[in-house]
This record gives sequence, structure tokens and C-alpha cells, in this order.
Amino acid sequence: MTTANSALQPVAERGWQRGFGNLFRNENNLRWGRYRWIMSALIWLAILNGFVFLVAFGEADSGRSTPAEIAAVCMNVFMTIGAIATAVGVVVGVQGAIIREKQLGTAAWVLSKPASRSAFVLAKMLSHSLAFLGLSLLLPSLVFYGQSQMLWGKTPAALPFLGGWLVMVLHLLFYLALTLMLGTLFSTRGPVAGIGLGFLFGGQIVPNFAPEWVTLIFPWPLANLAPALALGQEVPSAWPIPVIATAVWTVVFMGVALWRFGREEF
Repeated sequence: MTTANSALQPVAERGWQRGFGNLFRNENNLRWGRYRWIMSALIWLAILNGFVFLVAFGEADSGRSTPAEIAAVCMNVFMTIGAIATAVGVVVGVQGAIIREKQLGTAAWVLSKPASRSAFVLAKMLSHSLAFLGLSLLLPSLVFYGQSQMLWGKTPAALPFLGGWLVMVLHLLFYLALTLMLGTLFSTRGPVAGIGLGFLFGGQIVPNFAPEWVTLIFPWPLANLAPALALGQEVPSAWPIPVIATAVWTVVFMGVALWRFGREEF
């Protein structure tokens, strides 16, 4: 692997992490290089914060809501739409992260160097995590604080907002791990995107007829849990179950991705 100045970097890692540093730097160059991050940031600000402005002005023009009620509606919109939109963005944006490398032969070329297969997968997981968390969640959340001060003269309570935000983070990481795992199991993008998006939007339908325990062991309740926590509202007593289950699924998906990619034939 090479850096931007084409200077070779010696690989000091051993075992499963061999080559991770070079792979991670290369992935970061793809995410952040050539000002690509600016376009991504603008897109997420337009989707999340732009929608908040539209809702705020629409509610204000109706004259039926107080500023406090409008602020609560906008918080609900920001958290709910944010959780769903970022999950969609992850599935669409990461569906080819591993498949493209397998199809083009770059995965085989990279792994012919001093780089382990686990480092290959983990570098992608970490680089995509930082990019999506920073640009689709952290930046819009900071801007939302500014919007709140500008529109209603006060900012959300920090600790409840942080609780809701962390739920959004967990929701995003689940779909990132799921997409990467699917990328190791399939050789084309269609099944990856289809299963990822199908699972996401299926969560809007399945709870209507499935037993409650089925809903609780998947991340589907998190999109509603995040705004409830951020607003300091009463939440179901069973709320820790989907949080813990989602974290466990995320770890399991990454374990399967590492196991499957470790047995990939190039």
C-alpha cells in the first residue's frame, strides 16, 4: 500500500492486524480525500437539518402549535428521520465496499501483500464508521443545536439528547455491520442492497403481526426510542432489550464477516 506521496510504509503489525495501518489510511483517503467529505456533509445537512427547517416553518405557519411543541416535533423528526436516513445511506453507500474489490481483483492484489484478511475487513468497518458517524450524525446534530437556539431560543437538554444520539449511532453501526457481512456472503450488490433495505423497511411492517419478542430482539424499535430519550419522555420498560440485542447482532455480523472473508478464495 502507498500513501499520497507514494512513499512505502513498512508494515510493523503481526497476525490478524498485519497491514491494518496502511489499509486504514487508504480507506480514509477514499472517504476524505479530494474534498469528497464536503459534498457528503452538505447532502446530510440538507436531508436532516433542511427537513427540520421545513417542519419548523410549516408548524409555525399553521399557528396551531407553541414554540415548545414545535421544538418537540422537530426533535422527533430529526431523530426518527435521522436513524432511518442514515441506515439507508449506509446500505446504499457501503453495498459495494467489499464486492467491488472482489470483482475488480483488488482484494486479491492487496492480500498478496503483507496484509491480513481480518485487517482488510476491519479497516473498512472503522473507516466507514468514522465517516458516517462524523458526517451524517455528529455534524447535523451540532447544527441542530444551533437551529434550536436560533428558532426557539434554547438548546436541547444535553444528557437526554446524547442518549438519543447514541441510540442512533448503534442503529447505524448495526446496518453497517450487516452490509459488510452481506458483502462477504454475496458476489453481486443486488442481494446486499435488497436484504439490507428490506430488513430496514420490513421493520415498519413486521411488528404489526409478529410477536413482541421478535420486534424486541432487532433494531426496529430504536428509531422511536431515540427521540423519546432525547425528549425525556417515558420509554417502555423493555427498552434495554433492543439496545443490547442490536449491539450483540452488530458484533455477530462482524464476526461472520471476518470468518467468511477469511475463507474467500481468490
